[in-house]
Amino acid sequence: MSNISIFKNENLKKNFTDGFSAARILEETCPEVSLELCTLKAGSAKEFENYSFEDRMQIFTFTSGNGILEAGKKIFIIDEQSVFIPDFDRDRLKVTAGDEDLEFIHITGPMNDTDRRQMNHCQYVLSRFVRFSEAIQYTERFTQESGAKVKQHSIIAGRHLGRYTMGWVIGKGPDFVGQHTHPSLEQWYFMLQGADFTYDAGDKSIVVKEGDVSFTPHGTSHGSTCMEDGFINYVWFELNRAWDEI
Repeated sequence: MSNISIFKNENLKKNFTDGFSAARILEETCPEVSLELCTLKAGSAKEFENYSFEDRMQIFTFTSGNGILEAGKKIFIIDEQSVFIPDFDRDRLKVTAGDEDLEFIHITGPMNDTDRRQMNHCQYVLSRFVRFSEAIQYTERFTQESGAKVKQHSIIAGRHLGRYTMGWVIGKGPDFVGQHTHPSLEQWYFMLQGADFTYDAGDKSIVVKEGDVSFTPHGTSHGSTCMEDGFINYVWFELNRAWDEI
């Protein structure tokens, strides 16, 4: 398969209202999942819509800047790259940027019967705020056996948020992530600070950098390589189609 999609950062157009800009990207790849690249100007605040457990989940991935996040009576300090999952519609959500513009990715996706059933069985305690420095490091067998040195981290593990998972991969060049295939996973990569590597998927080989976003459909072989002066640094987000309701 070769129908991967790439959003290049230079094509991002920011349109601000009250200090906030949100640009939806890659709408054609998986229409039920909404991906927005957001900027909140320093000192500005934004309240976000809540969704019920019956409706949609949402994830905020803060990639640069600083600020605070209010979820009901809880306050979280955004002082490094981090991920936040609200407790659906149980808390009012408000984000305030600090003395730097706050950049983040806002993801929402539908909840189906599989998601609800799995989360009723075993779910994260929400709301959940995870700094990248606190993420659990792991190694996949194909990475370990290939000799790659990249560090892999779990941010949202399988099943605890239904069909949705998330992780972080980082490695200074020369390094690589070996070719592999996910039979049922739709996968997005969000390139982080300093990223500069080649993403090989299907019959395409594309140089990606900070701010770029890729989408790779299930069943597509893919991997990454970087030269000595390159840098692998991205967050991946997945939707598991194997758990879709028939």
